Amino acid sequence: MEGDPVILHTNLSEILNDDTILWGFGPKESVISQIARKNDLTSVFATDEVSFAGRLQVDHKTGSLTIRNTRNRHSGQYKLTISREKTTSRIFHVDVFDVVVETDGVKSVSVTEGESVILQNDATELQKDDLIVWRFGDKGILLAKIDVETNKLSLNHADERFRNRLQLEQNGSLTITNARPEHTGLYEVQIRGRESSQRFLVSVSADVGWSSTVIAGIVLAVLLLAGLLAAVVIYYRRRISELEKQVAEEEKVEGMEGRTVVLKTGTTLQNGDEIKWWFGDDKNPPITQNSEWISTDADTSCDVSDERFRNKVQLGGGTGDLIISYIRTIHSGVYKVQISGKTRIKNKRFIVTVNVGIVSVKVGQSVTLETNIEIQEGDLILWTFGVKNGLIVKAESGATSVLVRASEADCS
Repeated sequence: MEGDPVILHTNLSEILNDDTILWGFGPKESVISQIARKNDLTSVFATDEVSFAGRLQVDHKTGSLTIRNTRNRHSGQYKLTISREKTTSRIFHVDVFDVVVETDGVKSVSVTEGESVILQNDATELQKDDLIVWRFGDKGILLAKIDVETNKLSLNHADERFRNRLQLEQNGSLTITNARPEHTGLYEVQIRGRESSQRFLVSVSADVGWSSTVIAGIVLAVLLLAGLLAAVVIYYRRRISELEKQVAEEEKVEGMEGRTVVLKTGTTLQNGDEIKWWFGDDKNPPITQNSEWISTDADTSCDVSDERFRNKVQLGGGTGDLIISYIRTIHSGVYKVQISGKTRIKNKRFIVTVNVGIVSVKVGQSVTLETNIEIQEGDLILWTFGVKNGLIVKAESGATSVLVRASEADCS
């Protein structure tokens, strides 16, 4: 993964006199390192090419090559050539991949439409090798990136929602100017190289800028047209009532990871009502959809296509409440519900924050980490530790194993 070191072994116990070792990279097998031994003296060459500058380390005894603080650009084919009594070669295939880092929680940021959203990077001091990446939404849309090593900065101007609105500071903080309700959602910043991550749940409330104007107009109409007072009052009351129906209610909900969270519609369903629930962008397919509600007091299981919600959601009987079981931090975000009937349309929005549980013990005591779930036959259980998500336990059908991340093939 990005930020980790990669070690390519020669499998030699030591380099002998007259040995020459070459390390090549890429389809052209460009030489990135050479080790030669003559008369008990060892000479070492390492390329100063920008992609590998300061990252290569050679073991003078065995000739093994270490690539420190890797990036995606270091993925590819590496060739080892050893010239001794005869020449042998080996090929290594290296894949450096991105990491989705778990976080300790989600920070909530609320602003009014037209204001700027400032998402502060908590890293007090950036390191030379840091790579900072900002993403948005449940699809992880790339918004901005800065490579401290090369001082290269890039912003997403292709997404119409963020065009000419993004500002990325040198310390990694992100600013969204002139915010709109469409900017509501989950933002994440990752700092590769030290494997840290932060999440922000942003809520942008609509600015009903015409309220004072409407009120002033009503007062003026009353003063100038006293004779039409009754008609004016009736008209504006009806207009305001219609506008209120069009504005979606909003509710903030917090829950602990592993528990059940219920998003309440606040209404009673009637026969023929249509109810839809969305997660994230409402342009996505609904996570639940009931084309025609039939009166029942029982909770209803939902067949969903989104893997994050599979076997986790139910609709509450009689209300259409969304019941999410064994909730995780990946379920943090914006949920929307729409209930359509013959005489009404009800919209409501929920901003859900899922926090991670903390277990405290004294030194020497045992720690039990409860899953709070019922294990089914065929389930795969993975336990990881630390900011790098190091695998410590894997359980599947009673067997335990360790994952192998890279492959290498020998040829001579």
